[in-house]
Amino acid sequence: MRAAVTGLSPLLPRITADLGMTTTQVGLVGMIPTAMFAVSALVSPKILKILTIPRALCAGMVLTALGQLLRVLVPTVPGMFAGSLLALFAIGIANALVPLAVRAFFPTRVPAWSMGYLVTMQVGMSMAPLLAEPLAAAGDAATGGHGWRISLGAWSILGVLAATAWLPLLGMPRSAVAAKASAAPSSLPVWRTPVGWGLATMFGFTSFATYAMMLFLPQMYVDGGATPQFAALMLSVWAGLGLSLAFIGPWLVGRFTNPYPAMVAFLIMFVVGNIGIATNPMSAPWVWVVLSSLGPCAFPMGLTLVNIRARTMLGATSLSSFGQGAGYTLACGGPFFVGLLHDHAAGWAWPTAATTAALVVVAIGGFFACRPVYVEDQLAARGITAA
Repeated sequence: MRAAVTGLSPLLPRITADLGMTTTQVGLVGMIPTAMFAVSALVSPKILKILTIPRALCAGMVLTALGQLLRVLVPTVPGMFAGSLLALFAIGIANALVPLAVRAFFPTRVPAWSMGYLVTMQVGMSMAPLLAEPLAAAGDAATGGHGWRISLGAWSILGVLAATAWLPLLGMPRSAVAAKASAAPSSLPVWRTPVGWGLATMFGFTSFATYAMMLFLPQMYVDGGATPQFAALMLSVWAGLGLSLAFIGPWLVGRFTNPYPAMVAFLIMFVVGNIGIATNPMSAPWVWVVLSSLGPCAFPMGLTLVNIRARTMLGATSLSSFGQGAGYTLACGGPFFVGLLHDHAAGWAWPTAATTAALVVVAIGGFFACRPVYVEDQLAARGITAA
């Protein structure tokens, strides 16, 4: 799913030159993932009233493929925005519903299956920047120098394959937990609980820092003296090392009653790596990128905590919708804000200070999300019970 995001960053110099995009427009494109993830997370409970989880995910993957094709079949600035909006809204639906699919189909093996889909997501996320420039270079001859269209459009194939994987399950009746959740109210008022806001800040401000780094990391290395090819390699390494997070994050949540100390350790590595990349990236380029890449562990931990901190499917659905919806709303200005600071502060010091502040907020929210409590119990303490 995330190839639609990471496959774009290494191609931005080509795309901006071809389409005449301004720096502000690039920053706005960088806002689209988190903005669309917020919208789709908030509407996902409504979607589950109409469609089963397999049908919703299949439709989402089809829309993902169509959106990615639109970006290259209509090679204009409006086409880039429209295609990105469609593709990333659909990816956001998957963000919200895949954890619920794990809960519905594998209720006794949530951490293990969470690892499985997060590994798959990280593979695509890491391969996209590594292959983006070679695919573009190979496509230049066939497109008259517009090879970025081949490179960017190629990732629509993954959407088609993902949709195909859900086809055998389209006729499956709702599982017992999913049917019960569908018959219940759309959501619980989890915004009235500490765990709800804890997850929202974990999702939101981790994404603030993560998507800013995902967009600007190659430019930070280039500004520090790296070649564009080496900078693209660093982005691929940064994304690829997230594979370890796909294993470690859910494992930590399943292994420890309170995984908060581990989360703080990862956040510290994130900050140290980001400072190194911002101030002197070529002094120890591999060290900085490894430290930074190990930082966003709060995201896969949060996806697993959505299920672990709820007793019921309705509770998990509500936490997923509010946590990701409110969280991504908080995060959607991250890339644009960081780009704006860079343009007006002449360097990466102030942008890095902004991402560091965001990670401090993650640490505060994580304290409340990681505590061994259930959202239904916190609501019951306020006199609110699930129907």
